[in-house]
Amino acid sequence: MALVLGLAALGGLAFRAQTPAPQTAYRFQQVVPGIFSAIGTGAMNVGSNSAVIVSADDVLIVDSHISPASGRAMLQELRSITDKPVRFLVNTHFHYDHVNGNQAFAPAADIIGHDYTQRKLTGDVLQSGMFADVLRGLPRQLDDLKTRAAKEEDAAAKTRLEQQVRVQAAYGESLKELKLTPPTVVLDDRMTLFRGDREIRLLFLGRGHTGGDVVAYLPKERVLCSGDLLVNGLPNLIDGFIDDWPDTLEKLKALDFDDVIPGHGEPFKGKERIDWLQAFLRDLWQQASALHEQKLSAEDAAKRIDMTRHRPHYATITDRPGIAVSTMSRLYELIERRAR
Repeated sequence: MALVLGLAALGGLAFRAQTPAPQTAYRFQQVVPGIFSAIGTGAMNVGSNSAVIVSADDVLIVDSHISPASGRAMLQELRSITDKPVRFLVNTHFHYDHVNGNQAFAPAADIIGHDYTQRKLTGDVLQSGMFADVLRGLPRQLDDLKTRAAKEEDAAAKTRLEQQVRVQAAYGESLKELKLTPPTVVLDDRMTLFRGDREIRLLFLGRGHTGGDVVAYLPKERVLCSGDLLVNGLPNLIDGFIDDWPDTLEKLKALDFDDVIPGHGEPFKGKERIDWLQAFLRDLWQQASALHEQKLSAEDAAKRIDMTRHRPHYATITDRPGIAVSTMSRLYELIERRAR
């Protein structure tokens, strides 16, 4: 499915531009021997992280980033750490910042994902949902960024904004060639790959960030590649199954791992972030259910939700009550059993 855009900018994904702009799109951080986290440097809009698993004869990549160009950049810059071919690409879920680079990997690599992800990427994601909303807002967002850059008087800030304009304009150009490329290999609940002495378990533990989150788990290395089911911060909730998510995280907690490579943010160790997220989600669900019982509208209920007690763990939470109406609307969809 081809996509043509005139202007472009990114909506809803924060990034840092660096001055001067780095020449490479990714920074590869080795977590354990042969397993890397790939994080964007700011030279290109890449959206999400990848995990890179180098085995005896080939490479498995977890998630393909936000555009065909960012997928190609990953394949090119991967040469700095290995000359082995990429044989597998895993999509942890269907969100655009994790799958829009898929076409750069096909057909040389098998693309593996959950059945839910495959159905989403062969459905109407360009017409409805988060990516469709981003596409509609792209021209205005780039215009706003250009206006800010033109008005900025501080030289350093102006340089950063001008770099952001270049990065976002290039992102829009890349989307002109976008062809949604769904998984070619589908799993229901689990699949195990044996690559040399590496055992790579691909697991669907239940609904959470989306209806088809897949994690990659390496039991010998005690590494978890968690996608957006567990990130270094608060995840996006717009397609979340907030009522199911804490139970899915409990199954995740049962896995024996030390290191986590998340879909966003720096790698981290341990399981305490699972406890934090479970507490947040359960509190959010309880408050939303009570407000729904009172028959408040989503708009009014959003103003009443108070998550400030979770600020010690999540710095992005404000010091006053209130959540996004879009999040509240999702909660009401779940409570009224309208979500899919």
